[in-house]
Amino acid sequence: MHPTRRQLMQFGLGGLVLLSWPRFGQADNTRTCRLSPEQTAGPFYLEDALLRQDITDGKPGTPLRLQFDVLELDGCRPLGDAALEIWHCDAGGAYSGVGAGDTSRFLRGVQITDQEGRAEFRSILPGYYPGRTNHVHLKVHLSERDIHTGQLYFPEDIIRPAMARPPYAHPGQAWTSREQDYLYRRREGDQSVAEMQPDGEGFIARLTLVVDTRANA
Repeated sequence: MHPTRRQLMQFGLGGLVLLSWPRFGQADNTRTCRLSPEQTAGPFYLEDALLRQDITDGKPGTPLRLQFDVLELDGCRPLGDAALEIWHCDAGGAYSGVGAGDTSRFLRGVQITDQEGRAEFRSILPGYYPGRTNHVHLKVHLSERDIHTGQLYFPEDIIRPAMARPPYAHPGQAWTSREQDYLYRRREGDQSVAEMQPDGEGFIARLTLVVDTRANA
C-alpha cells in the first residue's frame, strides 16, 4: 500500500534514494537560478496523491520518464527532502478522480527529492484537450507548506508526431499548440518547457525547478 502525501507530512519523509543521471549537454556549474514561474493548479488537483515512481496504472501512451532537479533560489543549492507532486491527463485528455464515485488515481504521484534535489517519475506522454496543450501539473511541498505550483510543457517538434497517432489523435478535434494555450501564454510558459530526448520507445523529459523555500512560511 502506498503512503499518501498527507501521511508523509505527518510521519516524516525519509527513505531517500540518490538518483544519478547525466545532464543534457550542460555542465553542473552552469545552472541559472531564475525563480520558476507559478502557474495554476487547475480544477483537477487532489490532495491524496500516492508516494510512487510509476504512475501509469496501465494507461496507454508513449512511455515518458519525467526527471526533475529542484533547487533553492537562495544560493542555487539542491533542495532535498521536498515532496514533488505531479498529475496530468491521459492520452484522451481525461484526469483521474474526476466525477462522483471516481476513486481512480492514475497519472498522479509524489516523489521525495534526494540529496541532489532530484526526483523521477515513470509515466506516459500526456494528451491535450480544447484550450490546453500537453502539460504536466506539479507542486513542491516542504513540510506542510506548498512552496511552488507550476506546470511542465514539451518541445512541440518532438511530441507532435505522437499526437497524430492513437491513442492521442482525437477524431474531429485538432491538437492544441502551446501558442493556442491561454495559460502557457499568460503564465510565462516558455520558462517551463522541458528538455527532451528519445529513450527507447519513449522519451525522457527533464526540468529544473527553482523555488523559494520561504514561500508561505
